Amino acid sequence: MLASEGIKRVELGRDEFEKRVWEWKEKYGGTITNQIKRLGASCDWTRECFTLDEQLSRKTSFISSKSEI
Repeated sequence: MLASEGIKRVELGRDEFEKRVWEWKEKYGGTITNQIKRLGASCDWTRECFTLDEQLSRKTSFISSKSEI
């Protein structure tokens, strides 16, 4: 989508890029899940999550743990 707009990811900055990722996920994320379900994947769908979900994303703890190394 960004390429079609003539924009590079780094030009947006982190916050704007993350906002656009969430917009994309809201629009298209269900499509991917439905395709996997139709293929017959046996998953625990109650535990489905997205990479940027709060419980998975550790922006600050990753940075602080890197400095402790």
